Amino acid sequence: MPTAMLSQNTLYEAYLIMKISHRAYGLDVMPSQASIELKNQVVFTSTAILQQGHQESRNKQEPGVEGEEKVPMEREDGWMEVELGEFFNGGYGGDHHEVVKVSFKEVKGYQLKGGLVIEGLEVRPKRIV
Repeated sequence: MPTAMLSQNTLYEAYLIMKISHRAYGLDVMPSQASIELKNQVVFTSTAILQQGHQESRNKQEPGVEGEEKVPMEREDGWMEVELGEFFNGGYGGDHHEVVKVSFKEVKGYQLKGGLVIEGLEVRPKRIV
């Protein structure tokens, strides 16, 4: 996403919007790694696990967090979201050619997975600085 599409001097959060089918498998075995890259430098990394029994974990932990790993939270619209990270768009002196890159992938292991439905990524402001 070009930074020119975003407000300057704003802290943003990136979320993966998804659903997990009732026949899903392999999503709770290995955590995936999220990273946010700005100006060709990684500015944020986190791990998330797309576990099928996420509701039980949410009752024991802070919402959206299981230990160090983020877990999906249900939204009012029926979809689930998992926070991938945050980044600051400072405007970079009017340079509108910068790009924010968000990735979400499994980097350790090769577990087969099924039943994950991705709607997309959502980037929304956290606060204005």
